[in-house]
Amino acid sequence: MSHLHHKTIAHNLNNALYTGRFGIEIEEHRLQTGSKTLSRHPHPHNLGDRRLQPYFQTDFSESLEELVTAPKSSSAKALAHLHELQLMLSEELADDEIIWPLSMPPHLTTADITFLNAHFDRPWYQDYRNKLLARYGSFQHIMAGVHVNFSPADDVITWYSQQNQIDSRPDAKNHLFFQIAQQVAGYRWLLTYLFGASPVSENPADNLPNNRHAIQPVRSWRASDFGFANRPEIAIDYTDFETQVYQIQQHIANGDFYDKSEFYGPVRLKAPGAMTDLVKNGAEYMEFRMFDINPFTQEGISQNALSFLHLLIMDAIVNPITWEKHTLNSARALNHVVSLQHPNELLPDIAIEYADDLLLRLDKLVQSAPSSQKSEFKAALSFARSAVRQPKLTIGAQLSDFIAHASLMTFGLQRGAEILAKRRQNTWPENLPNVPKQLQKSYVQAHKLGFDTLMNVTKGTLKITYNGQARTLTSDRDLTQYIEN
Repeated sequence: MSHLHHKTIAHNLNNALYTGRFGIEIEEHRLQTGSKTLSRHPHPHNLGDRRLQPYFQTDFSESLEELVTAPKSSSAKALAHLHELQLMLSEELADDEIIWPLSMPPHLTTADITFLNAHFDRPWYQDYRNKLLARYGSFQHIMAGVHVNFSPADDVITWYSQQNQIDSRPDAKNHLFFQIAQQVAGYRWLLTYLFGASPVSENPADNLPNNRHAIQPVRSWRASDFGFANRPEIAIDYTDFETQVYQIQQHIANGDFYDKSEFYGPVRLKAPGAMTDLVKNGAEYMEFRMFDINPFTQEGISQNALSFLHLLIMDAIVNPITWEKHTLNSARALNHVVSLQHPNELLPDIAIEYADDLLLRLDKLVQSAPSSQKSEFKAALSFARSAVRQPKLTIGAQLSDFIAHASLMTFGLQRGAEILAKRRQNTWPENLPNVPKQLQKSYVQAHKLGFDTLMNVTKGTLKITYNGQARTLTSDRDLTQYIEN
């Protein structure tokens, strides 16, 4: 990897750079096809106790399912696990339900909004939800999206600490992670351009401009400053790690935030506990929050998007940039401009120059990729390079072709039905080729009930953990016996 400039990574770290721990979280609404609105059916009972469930949760509304993969050693494996979870969810939908395949919700009537505001079945989050409803209104938090979680391999963190002479492991993690966060925040406009997919809003959302119909279609309402963002007066930036921690702590102390999770920046450093615990113990992973749902995929996000994000992350590690405050502010402003462009519009000239420089660096990373991953990275880079000069190739432009009468309702219903039919067409032996047949029923049941699962294909064993109790299975059994009442 000697051809990677600025900082040289030892040859034996090549594979470590291209690995890491990946996870995916997707929010997606259940929709009733009869009423053509967010489902009023309760969250599926068979998906376990939401206080303990690691895989199947709900978000701001009871209709807004949240699927969370286990951490995996590659983005492709995380995407495969997400697909499995979506297959499991599809089995539990009511007969008149589909999964709405778009980030922006369908049109809601006054009665729909009243129902949404009044029905919430997680009392342990009720106070927080009430605060969000009062602060942001009914619409912002039902915009759905995809979050990608990542942490570098341990060898990369060790290398970084040695290169920068940082003795404290938590400090090394925090500063490496924040270096990556700066990069992704700085290039967020390019991710919005390539993968933004929120061209219309069918509701008069609280913070969208009154003339939204005159502006639409845009590339992504959700990715703009009008979308899933903190209020304009909340000033939190990515200038440096210590400053961001202080800013978040101040907003919590002032009552602007309920807690640290109310910071809605494009990248968050994640760790249990308060911000002081993050500083003391180091972040466990980063959460990248900028992706709209891609309706042209089965999973809601493409391998191209995941691989391109991974290239951005690796570039931040080996080719670090000094991100000044004014540069980051300009990047944020550019993201808002790009978000509100017509989906068929080219990037501004200066942005194309920035993109070209970045893509040259990313090409070097692709050339150095392990053979098992090179094709994925090549495909992602090829898509980005072509789309930068051909906006009709972007996800937003493709989606805008389906707008009819300022609405994506017809497209959403049809596409949601197609995706559901596809998810239901195969049997579990066909869907789980890597899980031994004698463990497939328990594998599915463990996920639905909320057991942590660890499949060892080589040994033919399934390790399951529930409420701290671990067991190892070699054949199917009914797992309900292990749930404490």
